[in-house]
Amino acid sequence: MEIEARNSDYTKKYNRKLVLHLLRYQSLSRAEIARQTGLTRASTSLIASELISDGSVYEDVPVASQRGRSPTPLVLSASAGYAIGIYLNRDSCSLGLVDARGNILSRQNISLGSSSDETLQNLQRGVTALLEHGGIPKQSICGIGISAPGPLDSENGRILNPPRFEHWHGMNIVEQLHQKTELPVHLANNAICLASYLCGRAESCGSRDFLLLLVDSGVGSGVVSDGKVFRSKNHFTSEIGHVSINSAGRPCACGNIGCLEEYAALPKLLSGSGFTNWADVVDHLNESDSARLLFQQEVDYLSAGVLNLCNLICIDAVFLAGDITYGGEKLAAAMEEIVNRRCIYHEQGRIRVCVPPAVEGIQILSAAELPFSAELGL
Repeated sequence: MEIEARNSDYTKKYNRKLVLHLLRYQSLSRAEIARQTGLTRASTSLIASELISDGSVYEDVPVASQRGRSPTPLVLSASAGYAIGIYLNRDSCSLGLVDARGNILSRQNISLGSSSDETLQNLQRGVTALLEHGGIPKQSICGIGISAPGPLDSENGRILNPPRFEHWHGMNIVEQLHQKTELPVHLANNAICLASYLCGRAESCGSRDFLLLLVDSGVGSGVVSDGKVFRSKNHFTSEIGHVSINSAGRPCACGNIGCLEEYAALPKLLSGSGFTNWADVVDHLNESDSARLLFQQEVDYLSAGVLNLCNLICIDAVFLAGDITYGGEKLAAAMEEIVNRRCIYHEQGRIRVCVPPAVEGIQILSAAELPFSAELGL
């Protein structure tokens, strides 16, 4: 009897999470939820009533229908839960308080500090300030999501050895920030977080098999296959920035030779060129041969990295992210032409290269998805 009770309790919690997961990105009627989950109408109605009662879900205005009674959509309440997203980069750190509907309630940038210990103290103070400013009790927070440069050991919460991120090497940032905040903490690669964010909104990106290519101070990547983020042992993810595109090229801080990041990371690309940033290059394409040369070099570098992956894993889209998205449509079009001309699988269908719709604060939102997904982990 005790085992049966435990199984029944687990099933009830699982089904509740399943319904909440569906309502994260859309409003659905009870009948639609039953169809998508396979739950009975009676079970769906019972779960819906409980979620409405505790304030996690509310009923929206029924959609007009010409056939009988109009279905009543269920909508996830913004107050169903909260999370803190932290975007940790090589030269900046931002964090924000996010509600269950994906609204950033408050945000701030903090100093990286001169050491990882100092940055952790700054993060702790930042988390406390966000909660105080939002008036949100700690018990309403699902947790903290940290988006950081890879490679990482996400399963054990450790930053491994990202190039030019030396003072974080080997740190168990999850354990240390948990001790300071007493909140659950989750860690993932910057590009993986962005890929997961897009994956949850598959209807907006139109793909279940894609590469997210993040280019700014480094080159990061996240691969989604059949609607799921690709991960291997210890949640290790693809590191396209450290695929070699020149076996006789420059030594990389990772220990490899000729890594894509050594050429395509924007500080590397622009070093000694006289251009201060990628936007400066794009803005001078019409009148500067040097700008056009740099632009074409970046197209060639990134296309080479993408082709390496396309010839290993079947994808139908590449989404660009990071500072490279300034004027990204022109870059995407040039890369798309090269990738489709050279890819071994080009007859299986054209690979799109594009820039997804801009979302304000997407780095913070994508980091906050980590605790939300863990809370609704199925």
